[in-house]
Parts: sequence; C-alpha cells; structure tokens
Amino acid sequence: MTEQKKFITDDLEIIGIFKEFARSRKCLWAWQQNLDASGRRPVHFITIKKVDPIKKTIVVYPNNSDGFRFSKGSEIFLFCSDRGLAIKTSVRELEKDFITIPLPPRLNVLSKEFLQKIELVERENEDSNKHKRAAPRSQAKTGQLVGIDKIDKNEQTIRSDLHALYDISAGGMGFMVNDPAEFSVGDRVRVTHVDGKKLPKELIGNVVAVRHLEEEVVDTFKIGVKFG
Repeated sequence: MTEQKKFITDDLEIIGIFKEFARSRKCLWAWQQNLDASGRRPVHFITIKKVDPIKKTIVVYPNNSDGFRFSKGSEIFLFCSDRGLAIKTSVRELEKDFITIPLPPRLNVLSKEFLQKIELVERENEDSNKHKRAAPRSQAKTGQLVGIDKIDKNEQTIRSDLHALYDISAGGMGFMVNDPAEFSVGDRVRVTHVDGKKLPKELIGNVVAVRHLEEEVVDTFKIGVKFG
C-alpha cells in the first residue's frame, strides 16, 4: 500500500491547487486561534480571489456580509474540508474586505481520522439545548423565510436579509445562514416579518449561539436568538 503524503511541498503543485480553488470559487474555512470580544474563535468562509506566482502571494475575500473579524498581527489557518488540506500562515495585508497572504511553502495533508475530529463551529445538538429555553419552539415548515435586520445599539438597521426559518417560540427563534461569520454571539437583530407577513410588533433579540447543522447537504449554520 502506498503511504499517504502528509505534506505537499512542490511550488508548482501548490500554485496549481490554489489556482484551481480560485477558478472554481471553492469555499474554504479560515480562522484565528485568538478569541474575539465574545470569547470565541473567529471563523470565516473565504474564497481565493487571486494567485500571483511572481509575487508569491494569494488574495482572499470573505464570503460574509460584514467582512473579516480577524485581528492584525496574528496568524490565520486555512482549511479545505473535502480535500483535507490545511495551512497556517502569516498575513501581509488585513482589511475588512480582503486578506493577502504569502504563498505557503507547504500544504498539510490531513488524515481521515484527524478530519473527523475537527470542529471549528459547535455542532447543533437539539436535545442537549432544549432545557435552556424558556418556552418550547415550533419547528418551521420547509421553505419558510424570515426577515432579519441586524441592528446597532440604537436599533438602527445595519443590513436587512431574508433567511430560512428553523424554529420559533415566544422566547426566541433559530434561522439558518450559509456562513459561520454572518452573525456572531452578541449581535442584536430585529425580526420584521415571517413568510412575507409583517409582524404586528417587531421582535428584537440577541444572538446567543451559532451552531453547525451537520445534516444539511451544504454547510449550514443555525443562528440562535433570544428575544428581549
């Protein structure tokens, strides 16, 4: 049996892999180990925008609406889940809407056993969280959409979007997004309508959890909100 490579170190092969990521707009995971203001590790989905073999740099864009929440001066990790490739890298430029990193000298090839242990975002476990709720929640019907405003401390709208409803009760709700950084714990949100019907009274709450829904076909995250 051929021994599986643990590293890829050939420059041309590494350049080719990242160019393919850029061409296919492959969604990669990116994170920093240092914790953010909410005490959690910032995790993003990113897309490779440009690979420059001459300057030996890679430019990446965030997939979420508000841009990167990374701290300057700290290394970042990139990870391709379906190919099991990962790097730890320094950052040359860090802005809200892009990051420039050096072309890595090697790619780590992770084993299947190691991949099964990776949990970048807490996995959703419905049964273990039911006891934390003030009221039981009703599961949403397939295709139900909810209007969500992200708001500031003065309740001014930062942005508005439609999201798939997961569940709802008098005390809170859950809705779904496709990026782990679209909302973070502590964000304030306002629910304006459900299934196109405006609510008689808008509901305002705090994001209390961001969890990974494993049963979905594509990576999906449940945003848990507590009203009040």
